[in-house]
Amino acid sequence: MIVAAGEYICLESDKASSLYVVKSGMLVGSSKSNDCGRLINFGPGSIIGEFSLLESEPREFTLRAAEESEILVIEQEALQTTLKAKPAWIKAILNFLSSRNKIAQENQKKNNLVQAFPSLLYIFASHIKETGVDTIPLDTLCEKAQALNNTPADEVKRLLDILQELKLLKVQEKIVRAESLQIIPLLYETLKYRAIHQKISPNILSMTEQMVLSAFVKIIRENNIPLQNGLCTVSTEILKAEAKKSMHGLTLTSRTVAPLIQKNLLKTSSTFDIHSPIDNIGFFYADFDKIMDLLELNLVFPQLDKKLVM
Repeated sequence: MIVAAGEYICLESDKASSLYVVKSGMLVGSSKSNDCGRLINFGPGSIIGEFSLLESEPREFTLRAAEESEILVIEQEALQTTLKAKPAWIKAILNFLSSRNKIAQENQKKNNLVQAFPSLLYIFASHIKETGVDTIPLDTLCEKAQALNNTPADEVKRLLDILQELKLLKVQEKIVRAESLQIIPLLYETLKYRAIHQKISPNILSMTEQMVLSAFVKIIRENNIPLQNGLCTVSTEILKAEAKKSMHGLTLTSRTVAPLIQKNLLKTSSTFDIHSPIDNIGFFYADFDKIMDLLELNLVFPQLDKKLVM
């Protein structure tokens, strides 16, 4: 069968009643779900629609000829007749391959999301840094994601859904709004650090570190302790008492707070010595907003991988 350049062969979502083998020329497949414009080329030797035909599923693509092409059309009835004439295990193998192909496609979609996620965060983080504004038009975000990483709009929207579920942003009337000017850039930096150094970012805290900082924040809130230039101060005595209550009886020591001091998250009123009693320190002080952002990051970060591969 000869098809002219520009001629359509089948439409996405149509019932599959045949498969196609490209003998010469080039066919182009497109999908409405990938509305940022991702196209798939099928050259000579390509087989199109075999799994849709075997599984009686709708067609995945709209196919048209990019140039004059010759294709072989194999109808479903002819395929079934051929399979019936073959040993039963032939069809069993084809069905197995079909199911494996479906699993591979799902895994590829998940992999695409994982790869596209840092790019989306980069775009948003760069926008916040350049403009100081916590909103970006959805169309602009899609266009930039397509240009940067060839990410289609359906994948962008799926990633935005994940970020909404984590309460990091909201999509309202074609506008994407970050819930915090800091958390999106912080999340991007954390992922970038892991990718570059192949190890966990310092932004990811241990459970003990999180509990100490949570106790610190609780004291500030419950006692309405005022901030001075964004910094808040808590006495060692009060922090020890709160830690004992909220950290299941764990005693606050110099070794307990050492990692937080090394990360510059907690600062001390006097020179810190890990070998000296913690009572030698009069008080601790810290950047309250920074602590809050890090605690939020550590709350959502473990959920990311799960949501990206669901």
